Amino acid sequence: MTSMEEEIISFFDKHIESIYGDGGSGGGVNLADFELLPRDFVEFAERDLRAGNSTHSLVNATSNLKRAIDCQIDYLFIALNLDKLYREKRLGIDKKLGFLKKSGIFRSRSIEKLNALRNRLEHHYEIPKIEDVEVYFDLVAAFVSVIEATIPALGFGASLSMAIEGGGLVSTDFSHTGPKIKICLQHDLSSYKKTFQVDLAAPTDVTTNLELFAFLLRVHLLLRKLDESAIGSRHFLSSLKGEAQI
Repeated sequence: MTSMEEEIISFFDKHIESIYGDGGSGGGVNLADFELLPRDFVEFAERDLRAGNSTHSLVNATSNLKRAIDCQIDYLFIALNLDKLYREKRLGIDKKLGFLKKSGIFRSRSIEKLNALRNRLEHHYEIPKIEDVEVYFDLVAAFVSVIEATIPALGFGASLSMAIEGGGLVSTDFSHTGPKIKICLQHDLSSYKKTFQVDLAAPTDVTTNLELFAFLLRVHLLLRKLDESAIGSRHFLSSLKGEAQI
């Protein structure tokens, strides 16, 4: 854990119970212009499974579920403006799933199970078992739904301001340009005030910056959920610390 992460976690440990919503803003999300979307591939897989328990239908369902994952990740990374960076640095699916884990977008255990099923069904040339494909289908459908729900926080919910009882402010801002993410913390009007920012357009160590960017994105997304009463302070803290992920 970096010193930045420790300082942010320490701040919320002290003040999370006193934080309340104060407003937010944003604009449109930069969306991919795909002719087929992740839900299309999930629907294709569902049709494959309805066609019966044949080798042909199971293989087709597996392939369509893989396409759904890849399409959803590409869609999200374009919205985050990370797609070009990952392609230039040749950071593949494992690195992308690692980013989703670090940012708390999808549960780490589910990612591991998703990847294990994906590798077994796709890289060992086995005939898929109906039970595995059904589990895979449920995980992929959940994966698509969770990431769909994340997208608005990168556009119309890209900026958020929250107040602290007795004085103080918490604000977050995601910018597609860069991309850049900034978290500002102030626990009263006269002393502690800190800004944490990662701009991926800056010429620094990409791997380290991606880790820090992912953590700040986790803070941003969790604050959105807290502001919308989707989670409480206890779940905010456990998810921020990586003990659980929403």
